[in-house]
Amino acid sequence: MLKDCLEIFEPILKQEGDKLIIDNHIPADGTYVVVDICDDKFEVRESFDIKFDKKKKEIEGKSNLYYEYVRMYDYYSKLIEMNKPIDLKKIIHSNNYLSFWVKKDSIQNGKLTDDIIDNYYDILKDPLKKYQAKPKARGIYKEVEKKLGKVDSELLERIRFWIKKNIFNLDIDMKNKDYLKIFFQFKDDNDKTIALYQKESERYLVPNIYNKNDYNEMINEEVYGLPSDNMGLNAKKPYLVTNTRKIKVPYLINNDEVLLQKKFFDYLSSCATKQKFNIYINTDKDEEITKHNIIAKKNGELLEDNDFRGIYLRVQKGISTDIIDYDIISGYRYNLKKKFDYNMYIDVDLKLSKGTEIDYYSTYDNKSDIQNLLNEVYFSKFLKGNYFNEPKEIKLNDNVVKRNLLTCRNSIFNWLYKGYFNDVEAVLNRASLEITKNSVVNGYNVLAIHEFNLRWSFIEYFKGEGKMADFLNEVKTNLREKINCKDNKIIESDMEYYFAIGQEVYYLLSLSKSNNKNQSLINPFLNAKGDAILKEKLRKLFTKYNYAKGLRHDRSSNLYSMILGYRPEGKVDQDMIIAGFLNSNLIYEKKEENEQGDN
Repeated sequence: MLKDCLEIFEPILKQEGDKLIIDNHIPADGTYVVVDICDDKFEVRESFDIKFDKKKKEIEGKSNLYYEYVRMYDYYSKLIEMNKPIDLKKIIHSNNYLSFWVKKDSIQNGKLTDDIIDNYYDILKDPLKKYQAKPKARGIYKEVEKKLGKVDSELLERIRFWIKKNIFNLDIDMKNKDYLKIFFQFKDDNDKTIALYQKESERYLVPNIYNKNDYNEMINEEVYGLPSDNMGLNAKKPYLVTNTRKIKVPYLINNDEVLLQKKFFDYLSSCATKQKFNIYINTDKDEEITKHNIIAKKNGELLEDNDFRGIYLRVQKGISTDIIDYDIISGYRYNLKKKFDYNMYIDVDLKLSKGTEIDYYSTYDNKSDIQNLLNEVYFSKFLKGNYFNEPKEIKLNDNVVKRNLLTCRNSIFNWLYKGYFNDVEAVLNRASLEITKNSVVNGYNVLAIHEFNLRWSFIEYFKGEGKMADFLNEVKTNLREKINCKDNKIIESDMEYYFAIGQEVYYLLSLSKSNNKNQSLINPFLNAKGDAILKEKLRKLFTKYNYAKGLRHDRSSNLYSMILGYRPEGKVDQDMIIAGFLNSNLIYEKKEENEQGDN
């Protein structure tokens, strides 16, 4: 999986260099101090704060003249992970003598001491001290030192002296618990500064980049080891070891491969820091591979491509950046193959209390619009940001909506983000019915109508049919005529029968004299498993509430009689009961309306 990704990433990295990663790198929140290295002294060049505003998705401090330099220094100075520090006390978090990172509260509470500072610079001055008890790591560092040369101990000592003299009395607000980061640079010589940062970063990186150097193997005079990225092999995870092989670790890669893989994960980490967790990698090699082959999207943002083939990654940023989902996409389309019509099968007033109107009912041709519809109508705006969140993180109070969100979000995601149709039709069919029933039971009739209309729009979209509106109109017309006729009439179809039950139940419940009309009384009708149960429930309701007299009483009695006289053939049609319940009630129609019919 990673090999396929790296085949695309490697030529892009060669074209762009580390700039590809650094341009996306966001330094941690804190105060950043830039110090010039002069011939005989040091001068504080700049001090400013950097903070990433997660709500606005903006970086405070980005406009500072030195932000781009600091971002580069920061990238080359970071630890691979906190378990691989230079400072064994883990108070200082940087990896080379040109930078000094510490949490402000470590200064305030006295955790940072002169001894810790000295130990940090002692190890950086002679890195073999760090690896003296680790033969394989020591051997790797010796090879690195042959390539890079020894540390500039004179410059290191000058920096050590400045840090010890100034770190505890800098004119900086130390109240926050974010970082204080100090970077040293050669005055007016950026090339020399960057080259030295890269050099000292490599001095730290190479001996520490593998998961554990004890797993390393020498093959044809080249070191192969187990990378740390997306891999947590340690004593607590013995199940990851392959005991049937001579080399027990899952896989080994050489130094060039592990450096490339690290840079790839650095790139993914930068994307995740910007809240871009969905990564699309176009693997089409017929055209020139450029940085545009990798596209990072935020939650709720879809890939606007109508012919995408490649790899999908979902990344998650915690202590490390991990790939938590991977898939091969063979033919993603942003635009729908056929347009989706959100139809108004049951009439509903679109005017809202603020005077605006809902504009849901329209024709849609892309997946972003479909996602917005699902998000707004069914999931109370909780869908787009919760495809991968743990259930406890989803602050949705309605348990029915939350349960259905959890059971169908994966299928919806695969359809909208990966182009896999799979089981989305069945999943949406089941979830939309439950959510609509839940709204009916709780008395949210307007919302239930929108949900019912969307449900049947999806049913007809997936099945390629368009008959529901005609059926409903025909059923309403027939029932209107029958309940107002003095002669005995009969119900002629199951659809008409269940629609009639919905109409009768709504009318009878509306007769309740209670101030708090309990609409949950419809629940037994929606969940009834057979016709006998339905008729018995309806008989009790009719006996309890049908004390009205006059035209409405006659219509209700006619409807009730027709219901009792019909024997349905199929299963209980919950949709038609809901449709009858939510539609304008025929029993309540004025005489003039009745005479005019539907013309």
